[in-house]
Formats: sequence, structure tokens, C-alpha cells
Amino acid sequence: MLASYREPILFLMYPMILRLTVALSLAVAPVLAESEEGFTPLFNGIDLEGWDGKPGAWEVRDGEIWCTGASVGKNWLIWRGGEPADFVLRLEFRWDKGNSGVQVRSDDLGEWQVFGYQVEIARQEVMGLWHHSLIDKEHPKREARFLMTTAGERASINKRGERVNTKLKDAAEVQSLYKENEWNTMEIIAKGKRIVQKINGVHFATVVDRDSEMSRSKGWIAFQDHGRGCVVAFRNVRLKETDVAESEG
Repeated sequence: MLASYREPILFLMYPMILRLTVALSLAVAPVLAESEEGFTPLFNGIDLEGWDGKPGAWEVRDGEIWCTGASVGKNWLIWRGGEPADFVLRLEFRWDKGNSGVQVRSDDLGEWQVFGYQVEIARQEVMGLWHHSLIDKEHPKREARFLMTTAGERASINKRGERVNTKLKDAAEVQSLYKENEWNTMEIIAKGKRIVQKINGVHFATVVDRDSEMSRSKGWIAFQDHGRGCVVAFRNVRLKETDVAESEG
């Protein structure tokens, strides 16, 4: 009796449930579409057109950019489409072995060497690092800039190059949201003096750089191969250039 009583009710409710499902899907779809509005793909999924890398160090496999692990020394794969100033960079990445990173607002030193801001990609316990790549060991500002943040921190660097770090969240708690040997999402937001890294939708670390000598307002985007068998991959790389007002809006 109970089963026969429920079946007519469910039958009568079906059109209402269907209408509700359709309405929700239509409501969500524009939000998802708007979130990617204005973004331009930087990688065509076929080859490395528009990118400049050390021969033999990088390749395309199944629509993904892979570090081959063949290079002994450090090198960078550089996007040659321009030197963005204020922007949002989105991508997916996978780390399996070694050390890598995503470079933004950086200087090209030639021979696939890049100097500047880097989001570290490595094992879980070091994620959240904003790092200044290729800063010389004898540089007077190396201590302030070489390892600028860990996960859950905001670093503020004044005009003289002095850095103060503020802890916002527990580092291990934030780092646990990144998965080794799996695909993760990354978003880098650059606006004015501020650069922010998010992984899997979570804020990992921020740098506010007002250093009158070392701060950069624009520069190259690049992926790092640290050498010695690094295994890392990137896909779905896209960029939205903004102005400061739009970024902060």
C-alpha cells in the first residue's frame, strides 16, 4: 500500500522537478560563462607556437605541455606574446618530480633564462612560495627576495626593499589543498604592486612589492624546468589582461 501511494505522488511531482532542474542549469550557465569572459588561450593544444624554449626540454603530449626531463640545467619555456602588466593568468598544472614554477612579470636574460617573480611548483610542503628566480647569492636584497612567502602568508616589501610577512592561515592547512601527481588549477592575479597566487581556488600567498629598484610592473610569462629530471606538465593556459581599476573592481 505504501509503495502504491508514493508512486502517483512522484509521477505528479516529476514535471515540477524537471522545470526546477532546467531553471537551475540556465541560472548557473551564464555565471560559468562570465567567469571566462575576456580570457585568451596562450597554448593551442597542438604545438609550442608562440612559445620559446630550449630545444629538447619541452614537448606537447595529448594536448598538454610537458617538461621532457632531458635538460641537465635550469631553463624556461617563455611565452612570446607580450609582457603583460595587470592581468589574470589561469592554467592547470601537474607536478610529478623535481622542481618547477610559473614565472610572471619577469626579465628575459637570454638563453632561456628568466629573472623575477615565480610561483613555486614542487612537493606539497614547499607550495605557497613566491620566489625570485636567479637572484645572485651575493645580491644585497637576496635575503628579502629569494624566498618571499610560504603558504598562507602576505609579504609586503617597502621602497627600500625591506620585507614584512603576515601570517593569514596555517601553512600546512593551505598546502594540503594541493595534490601531488594530480592536475591542479592555478590562478595568478597581478594588479598594481600586488601579485596573488591561488591554487585549486584557494588563496596561497600574496606579495605586495614597492621596492623602488626590484619591483616589476610588467614582464614575461614562463614555465620553469629546474633540470635534473624534472617532470611537470601544463594545460588550459589562458590570460586576461586588465587595468588596475578593473582588477580591483
